[in-house]
Amino acid sequence: MVITAVMVHKQRTIVRAFEQAAAMTVATACRAEQLGLKPGMAWHQLVGHAVLRCPGDGRYFLDLANWQRLRQRRRRIALAAVAAGMLVVLAVVLLAARAG
Repeated sequence: MVITAVMVHKQRTIVRAFEQAAAMTVATACRAEQLGLKPGMAWHQLVGHAVLRCPGDGRYFLDLANWQRLRQRRRRIALAAVAAGMLVVLAVVLLAARAG
């Protein structure tokens, strides 16, 4: 859980750097070094999710629509996990009430 939170934080930092540089189109694509970034696991995950796109020459730009889709997907997964956890707790409470 902590690792996930750290990774999401790093990804947000990367996205923020692209937003501040206005690197959101092929024409405005930048290299990581230009933005003061060092590609790592968080970077490569964003590339894998097509949030960062490479038009060539090691330059990348932010696909804001894909970033928003990724964030929405993460929210839905988190909500489903919370709901599932609540159902498990409810089931345990009901079973304990029946047994007692």
